[in-house]
Amino acid sequence: MNWGADAVSALSAALSKLTPQHRTALEWFWSRRGELIGWPEPLDGLFLVNRPKGIHKPEGWVHALSVRQALKGPYPDKPVSGSFEDGWTYDYFQEGQRPEDRDKYAGNRGLMACKADGVPVAVLIQEKPKPGVQYRVWGLAEVVDFDAGYFRLRGFSADGNLKTPHPGAGLDFAYPQPEPSLAHAADHPPLSLDDARRRIETQIVERQGGKAFREEALKRFSSRCAVTGWNVPEVLEAAHIVPYLGEHTNRPDNALLLRSDIHTLFDRDLLAIDPETLRVRLSGTLDQGPYAEFSGKGVALPTGIAPETLRARLLERIEALKPKTFQA
Repeated sequence: MNWGADAVSALSAALSKLTPQHRTALEWFWSRRGELIGWPEPLDGLFLVNRPKGIHKPEGWVHALSVRQALKGPYPDKPVSGSFEDGWTYDYFQEGQRPEDRDKYAGNRGLMACKADGVPVAVLIQEKPKPGVQYRVWGLAEVVDFDAGYFRLRGFSADGNLKTPHPGAGLDFAYPQPEPSLAHAADHPPLSLDDARRRIETQIVERQGGKAFREEALKRFSSRCAVTGWNVPEVLEAAHIVPYLGEHTNRPDNALLLRSDIHTLFDRDLLAIDPETLRVRLSGTLDQGPYAEFSGKGVALPTGIAPETLRARLLERIEALKPKTFQA
């Protein structure tokens, strides 16, 4: 592995403390950073991931080796925020539902050992369901904290550094940014679909959209989720139709007000809105589950935004997501 001089004091230094077997396993994940892979085969007899459990702590090891997130997993893991190049952050829920039971589980103890000793852990997130399951390898991360059931991970950037800020209190990885201002669509240039495509390929971002953007969405959708009709403001988020590219995308005609789980499905392209009918379409992975009731449902329309404008934004979203198009 070749890293720059700065990385020698970060990832290389962390790996140099490990046994040859442990170091080789983590280097295997690092060399595949950003790739979509199937289920990995054992490496010199060592299993790299765990089939029944998301956290893999090999037998006899003190530290965890890898964590993986499944599309239909039982835990409320958060979407990754950031990029392969510049680093990323990730909230990964513990094994077991009760935070007070954390240390009853070997995998959790393994991640706590990684935190205590500064040992990196590999991260894989499922993107394609059966048949042909595939995982995105996000690379290696340090375990920086544990809070209310979540292990807080900070991923190494492409050069092996830790460029993203150390996560602070709470579970929100949206570090303070200048408050965006709302502006009329005519005041800004067209949305850049090329930039959107690059972002959507490298990250799935849980976007709150900023205070002003969210408050405007709450007002235009009467504080109700456009898909579910839920009217509990604490769980409603302002979703960008065309992915966030900067301040000029924080405008009313590019917003949907969605319940937090629906927002995540929308960002993952597992739930889409047909531009022609303005009705919900679900990925095949969801059509038999708890979200099936929303298939074919018409979405609520925002006040003051013409349906034709909403359709135009949804069409731009489809273009932005190519070649990773929605699969019904």
